Amino acid sequence: MTSLQDRLATLGHTLPPLGAPAANYRLHRAAPGLLVIAGQIGTPGRGPLTGDAARAEAEVAALKVLAVLDAAVGGDLSRVRQVLRLGVFIAAAPDFTQHSAVADGASDLVVAALGERGEHARAAVGVASLPAGAAVEVEALVELVS
Repeated sequence: MTSLQDRLATLGHTLPPLGAPAANYRLHRAAPGLLVIAGQIGTPGRGPLTGDAARAEAEVAALKVLAVLDAAVGGDLSRVRQVLRLGVFIAAAPDFTQHSAVADGASDLVVAALGERGEHARAAVGVASLPAGAAVEVEALVELVS
């Protein structure tokens, strides 16, 4: 099976290094058959943004989610049954309405990287602010092969 790093390389991306949690939490937690990936932010200090810049930040955050996933399964994608859900939080002004278009930056990357197993349900939510002044934060719920 092709590694996640190989798949991302064909898309012009590389997995970023894992950062340490910024507060009192874990990057991921597993339970039988499930993996919860903590929210990963795009570039600190970039928010709020709109349009293509915001969509690109969603992609950056999704790359970090994929890096956590890769580490959690020890690089063994056969352990991933399905990405069940992405939560995409967007730092936005009260009148902003393009949340889904921004969140597609994360969704499109996850599906491109994982194929059918990357297809997921999603919430795209506008918020007043995000940690470190980020524009976008992405979290994930993944079903693992038991």
